[in-house]
Parts: sequence; structure tokens; C-alpha cells
Amino acid sequence: MQNSALQPDFQDSFATPFAKFLHPHAAQLNPQLKSLFFEREAEGEKWQEQYAVPTLKVGIFESNFELFSWPDKCIQALRAFCMEALGQTIMSLNNYSPDEMRKLRTTNHCWFHITRKGGYMPAHNHPMASWSGVYCVDPGQPDANNPDSGVIRFHDPRPGTNMYMDAGNCRLKEPYASGMLTFRFVPGMLLLFPSSLYHDIAPFTGEGERITVAFNAWTRHVDTL
Repeated sequence: MQNSALQPDFQDSFATPFAKFLHPHAAQLNPQLKSLFFEREAEGEKWQEQYAVPTLKVGIFESNFELFSWPDKCIQALRAFCMEALGQTIMSLNNYSPDEMRKLRTTNHCWFHITRKGGYMPAHNHPMASWSGVYCVDPGQPDANNPDSGVIRFHDPRPGTNMYMDAGNCRLKEPYASGMLTFRFVPGMLLLFPSSLYHDIAPFTGEGERITVAFNAWTRHVDTL
């Protein structure tokens, strides 16, 4: 087979886009965010999400969903970064022109999480949104005995891809591989992904706190608003 003149013409279909960004000033921004979030957590229910959300959360403080409307300078700086990154992602993947982008409006809801030792979230997705994002303020201290501490794991959205595994498909390279896709956060990292994807947060077993900001977004043409 190595000397065969046959060369396959591959077509990459049913692909799932992820977009990663790194905040250029995270070293200055993140301590401000961390301090603010600890202050708001200490005030308890005043800033905590009050509506019943079906996703189970263990060992996690969740703020209300209006985070990007808070006037604090560090919040607005983060919002500007996240929305610019999302806009560039939407523009690139949809082949929108600058004129077309100016006719779109993106709405979001946003919150922060503080996860302490043992905290986790089971598999869930975010209905009624097109894009979701997670920004890392602090990944917490790593656990030498558990490299998957606090990682975000995405479940393969293609049903049945692993219904039969043998030597012909068990080592498929990206973007064809099936199974779980794992991302390990570093401070200042923003990860954007389709809201339909099921994902979970592995139990955080390190020291300190795992602190993230998450948002869901939906985009409309201005003439439909």
C-alpha cells in the first residue's frame, strides 16, 4: 500500500469550529477581576443567580447573568475583548463583509464562576444561543496527581461515530478523531464554541480557586430586532 499510486481526495465535512484567544493584558486585568468577584461573592444573594437553572453545579458560586452590564472598568474591558473576539469569529466563519457586520447586533448574558476544591459541572449545553465563550481568570493550582483537574471537556456531537472501533479507525487524526475533546485553561485564555455542544467541567482537585467568566450570545440582523 505504501507504493500505491492512489491518492485519496479528502473532504472535511461536518466540522466543529473552536476559536481560542489570549488577552494581551491579562496579567493586569485578571487580578482586578478576581478581587471584584471575591467581593461580590462575599455579598451572597445580592449578586448570586436567583433563577433556577437546570444544570447541576457542585462547589461553585455562580453570579447573576448580567455581568457584562456591570459598570466596573475591569468588567467593561473584558466585555470589549470578548465581544471583539466573537465578532471576528462570526465574521470569519460566515464570510461576512464589514458592511454586513455593521447590520448585525449581538446580545448576550454573562456570569462568573468561582469553583473550589471538589467542584464540578456535569454535561450540558446552552440552548437558544449560537455561540458560547469561557474566559479564564485563574485556573487554580494544578493537581500533580490529576492532570484533568478542572478541565473543560467537549462531547463529540456526531452520534454513532464510535459505534464500531477497530484498527481502521481507532487512530484517526484531527479533525476526524472521535471522543472527548479537552481544553486546559491558562490565565487570559478565551475559548469560543457553538452553544449546542455538550460539555462538562471535570472535578477541580487543585488548591485555590478556579475562576472563569462565561457567556452565551445570539446575533440578529438589525431589521429583525
